[in-house]
Amino acid sequence: MMIKKNKILLFWFILLGCLTYSYAQETVNTREVETVAHKMFVDLNNLDYDAILGMTHPKVFDLVSKEQMKTLFMSMFEGNDEFSVEIPKTIPDYKVSDVYIGKENNLEYAFVSYDMSMKMTFNNQEFDEEGKEMMINMMKVQGMDVAFLSNSTMDVLMRDRVTILLKEDATENKWVMINYDPDSPITYQLLSTDLLEKTKEYRQNLLLNSKKESDN
Repeated sequence: MMIKKNKILLFWFILLGCLTYSYAQETVNTREVETVAHKMFVDLNNLDYDAILGMTHPKVFDLVSKEQMKTLFMSMFEGNDEFSVEIPKTIPDYKVSDVYIGKENNLEYAFVSYDMSMKMTFNNQEFDEEGKEMMINMMKVQGMDVAFLSNSTMDVLMRDRVTILLKEDATENKWVMINYDPDSPITYQLLSTDLLEKTKEYRQNLLLNSKKESDN
């Protein structure tokens, strides 16, 4: 009887130990993801291109080099002959999901969701009323709300953006980011089928909840 009781106590000791370790590990990962998410927005506010590229999933650079991407960032945010983009130096009201475990490659991942605003100025183009209406409708289809400040400058609000934070064997166990664009074929080249399905489900739930809030 005593032996049986000791076995039961040992079982519960091991079980509680495993649960405690699992919870502690989850807490550590959640804190790591929160830190990475906050840093992502700070680096964007500071236009720290090298830091942003350093957080980007290395698979992205199989498609476009770091130098090309940095040049693109600089052209976009510092202006070019066609247009310039200005992002408010604020941290958006973002939300971070739980940390999930993937099926292979030691994958762990989480989602960061947020609304992102920016001001876009066209340097060599002005819009009349018909052009403004066309632009507003076109951007609306892409999930963006547009308000023109002048004939060449508009405020853009991108709702329910999702950035995937993940670490896996390919990242050497370092947290990196990939912006989710369901309309881009590049997204499907970079992400596994399992992760694509999870991300799609997460964003659809975001859109559904936003719809419910707007209806109330």
